[in-house]
Amino acid sequence: MHSARLWFARIIMLYALLIFAFLAYLYIVEPLDHIAGFGISATGVPESINFLRAGPGALFLGMALFAAYGLARPSHLRSCLWVVVIFNACVVGVRLFGMAADGITPVQLSELRNEGLSWLAFVAALIACPRWK
Repeated sequence: MHSARLWFARIIMLYALLIFAFLAYLYIVEPLDHIAGFGISATGVPESINFLRAGPGALFLGMALFAAYGLARPSHLRSCLWVVVIFNACVVGVRLFGMAADGITPVQLSELRNEGLSWLAFVAALIACPRWK
């Protein structure tokens, strides 16, 4: 049972690694194309483009590296899962605040669904992850 729970937590952490690495790629390599999909545009000046790279891009890259560290060091998997759970809870919380402040759209609901399901998976992995002695 211990081994199955550990593998479940690792699989979910691999999912986190892939999601965060993909988001980092989108914000670092093609930020204007990515935000255009949400109806957002930047002026195209270096400062606005670099803001996307250095802000969300760097944040998601850091989360991807953190997930990779948790996978590489099983004794640290649980603490890395805590960070992923807390970070994603903040994402869901801010999404809900934004919906209350700015209104609800189908895109917002879709993003909330994806973020909420990811958060539930991360919480399940944290609960399942065995504690190291």
